[in-house]
Amino acid sequence: MTLLVVVWLTAVLAAAPALAAPQRDADNAYQELRRAQDELAAVQIEVSGREAELAATERNLSAALAGSGSTGEALRAARSAAVAARSRVAGFYSGVSAEFRRGREFAVLDNSAPLDYRAALPLLDFVAADQFAEVRAAEESVRQAEFAVTASADALTHAEAARTAAADALAAAGAHREAALRDVEDAQRRVDALSPVGEGDAGNVVRFALAQLGKPYVWGAEGPGSYDCSGLVLAAFRSVGLTVPRTSALQAGVGVPVPRDQVRPGDLVFYYQPVSHVAVVIDESRAVHLSRPGEPVRIADIDAIGPVSGIRRLLR
Repeated sequence: MTLLVVVWLTAVLAAAPALAAPQRDADNAYQELRRAQDELAAVQIEVSGREAELAATERNLSAALAGSGSTGEALRAARSAAVAARSRVAGFYSGVSAEFRRGREFAVLDNSAPLDYRAALPLLDFVAADQFAEVRAAEESVRQAEFAVTASADALTHAEAARTAAADALAAAGAHREAALRDVEDAQRRVDALSPVGEGDAGNVVRFALAQLGKPYVWGAEGPGSYDCSGLVLAAFRSVGLTVPRTSALQAGVGVPVPRDQVRPGDLVFYYQPVSHVAVVIDESRAVHLSRPGEPVRIADIDAIGPVSGIRRLLR
């Protein structure tokens, strides 16, 4: 009897590594697919952000171009106004006769100058001062317009640089996305090379469950960021349009019973008595499940999860 026990233990221990290695390979393949999908999702968010950033910089560039045009037009108008003001001053003095100018000079030097000349001098000074003030204002407008043109040119330069930087960042993010897509495709090929997970809705239930690998256990959670065991089943079947009860105990009452040796992908395995845990079958030996906090969605041997209390098939 002792010899038979020793032989049995030796056989079990010898077989364990052989069984464990394919399971580790499958776990690694599914985990790598999950990691690649998460990376792709993060990169897609980055790409969307870069696209929005580029759109914003292009709007700023358009505004800067419009501003450059308007400030240039304002400068041309200010220069034209200054030329007109200076021309009016020049015309004012050229319109004063040489005789009147000589009379003004005489009036300054000799109080016996004609009264009409002396009376006209204050008006002449008032008109001249008013026209010179207009010239000074026009020249100040030119200086302000020139400053605005310079500021607008700087803004345009910065907008162009920002647009170029945003375009470069988007191109880099796009390249990153292409690499992430290739990683997902490679990981998916490795998963597809594993034992098939079934066709139709049953296969899609398994694929959904496997896509959640690594997500944390949270009691009462139904996804998408976390699950409990029956919440994962609920979400997996919901993905193919089938509604199942919320708890594992109630889920154990739907579908049809299946013998252990006839289990196939998409079946549900229930554990303990009364039922308190459930897993989704991947193939004849493995299932995907999560059981408690700190233990995320993972693949495990069907018979290693716990004492099987029943297997049910919801999808034929």
